[in-house]
Amino acid sequence: METIRIGDVTVSSVFEHEKLSQRPWDFFISCEPDLARAHMAEMPGWLYDTESERIVLTFQSFVLRTPHNIIMVDTCIGQDKFDIPWDTQPWLDGLHSLGLTVADIDYVLCTHLHFDHTGWNTRLEKGRWVPTFPKARYLFDRAEYAYWQRIARTGIVPPNQRNGVWQINCVPVVEAGQADLVTGAHRIDDCVSILPTPGHSPGHYCVRITSRGQEAIILGDLAHHLLQCREPDWSTTACWDPHQARLARRGLLSEAAQSAALLLPNHFPAPTAGRVEADGDRFRYHFTNY
Repeated sequence: METIRIGDVTVSSVFEHEKLSQRPWDFFISCEPDLARAHMAEMPGWLYDTESERIVLTFQSFVLRTPHNIIMVDTCIGQDKFDIPWDTQPWLDGLHSLGLTVADIDYVLCTHLHFDHTGWNTRLEKGRWVPTFPKARYLFDRAEYAYWQRIARTGIVPPNQRNGVWQINCVPVVEAGQADLVTGAHRIDDCVSILPTPGHSPGHYCVRITSRGQEAIILGDLAHHLLQCREPDWSTTACWDPHQARLARRGLLSEAAQSAALLLPNHFPAPTAGRVEADGDRFRYHFTNY
């Protein structure tokens, strides 16, 4: 995704990795294979692999430059984390290509605390995990943080989640005094605010950007793939509460269809950005040139 403008705000993607994920019926709860195949046949070919029938997922962050702040939304997987078998250096190179360093970031917003949205929160320094962004305030949803804190205490990790994420990616930030725990809707500045959308995780939030009458919404994991626009009731096997995730997804997509807000889904491959229109009880996602 190229850098785009939302009024006085510029939004840039920082790409880390793209991969073939699972087949839809292995990834989405209640997914019907024949229906998924029919939907994919109508989609651009870069969204899935025709031979294996596996969907394509992108891992990317978004950097927002408002008149007041430089804001990082989600931090992908990060270096030296969880034996990931691919190179994550492209993320750091991408940040530098924007003329930025980690020291330039004022805020880090984590839509939720899964491993692929918090990885660059911290880095190894002399054998210790320390905050990657030295002057940034990191905003974690309070309920989300408390949930993963409880998971760490019990040692009972939910299915399809990785152990140790909270301890490595979040605790060092809190110990450094750089974390703010927020509850519900929260405004960063006059252009950027947090929109609570729990379901995929207990405190999942989207990020709303508004400026000069224009609007964009970063989705986090509200939707992983275009299929969830065609079938909004298909939550993933990684969802904390699939029913609540479905309600959050339907609610936001309905709102976006009415407002024509530009959507920025973290896991949609380039060109990523698009708008939705209502199609009965489904939605059609249209990639846009902004």
